[in-house]
Amino acid sequence: MNQTSTSTQPTAVATGTTDRDTLAGLDPEITGIRELDYDSTVPRGLVHRNAVSEVFVTDSQQTGESSFDVAAQLPRGHVMLESPAYDLPLILEACRQTGVLISHRHLNVPMDRAFIMHRMSLDITDLDGLRQNSEPARLLIRASADLYRNQAGKLRGYDFRGDVLLNGTEVAKATGALIFVSKLAYQALRNKGRDALDWSKGPAPRAVPARPSVVGRRDPRNVVITEPVQRGEDGWKATVVPDHSHPHLFDHPLDHLPGNLLIEAARQLAVAAVARSSGLDPATLAPVAVEASFSSFSENDLPSVVEADLTPFRSDARFGPVMGADVRVIQQGVAGSTFRIEVAQWS
Repeated sequence: MNQTSTSTQPTAVATGTTDRDTLAGLDPEITGIRELDYDSTVPRGLVHRNAVSEVFVTDSQQTGESSFDVAAQLPRGHVMLESPAYDLPLILEACRQTGVLISHRHLNVPMDRAFIMHRMSLDITDLDGLRQNSEPARLLIRASADLYRNQAGKLRGYDFRGDVLLNGTEVAKATGALIFVSKLAYQALRNKGRDALDWSKGPAPRAVPARPSVVGRRDPRNVVITEPVQRGEDGWKATVVPDHSHPHLFDHPLDHLPGNLLIEAARQLAVAAVARSSGLDPATLAPVAVEASFSSFSENDLPSVVEADLTPFRSDARFGPVMGADVRVIQQGVAGSTFRIEVAQWS
């Protein structure tokens, strides 16, 4: 990764909190390694969320020079949770919150910094381990960070890796890359990007979302793309349909399309494309690997097209047949984010 690059996709930045200046570095007094607490969530500002109900992380501790344990409780009644198993959005959100919490609580990144997620990945290692049981799931993320600094020694960001355990069983491995910029630098970056765009065609019209069953969803609120259409022999495309009132995807106002929305759009098109090209039921297809890379902002007020190219099925010892899709989100002919998604048939 080019560590000096500033053309990157930001994560949601916390707004509307009144305790932003007092939260940075808020670390419980710890003597040695202890058992993490699942009784209450951390302050919402520490994970850049406005709604308390959207905070999953409950506790954390530093276990080594660059290693951390983070606890989270996954809800059983979340808007994005539509099946008996914990789905991709909840696991990814817990990993995102983990990265933000480590930054503020353990690395003393100031609360007024804008966080930019350059890339993120999640590899599922145990699908059966994601099934819900009679109690809320206890997630443990064992993370390590590779810090990078500027010439003055100031922390600019870090790459992280994490093992994700659910109720004691490893279910996934995650990676990501975060950088931090000041509000002034963030606004300059946004202005430069928007000045380079063509605004002569006006705002994006609101398209009609696909039927939930087409994209492997049940709740119409969670559908974020139009009906997919085929392009060429192995290609598919759709239009992104953002709902700015969605309680999870737009927890607070943003000046761009958030990364979790773009990942969900890519996932929905991949599921629909695999299902239609192979005669499968979208409801039986689960993503088992996601690699996301964000190279520029996706604007709220421009049309976004999502395109997918399928790859042949391959055999996986854990999941059986797996099909991949190379997906990109495009605005004005430029792919601002790219994804590699693999799906397996599972119920």
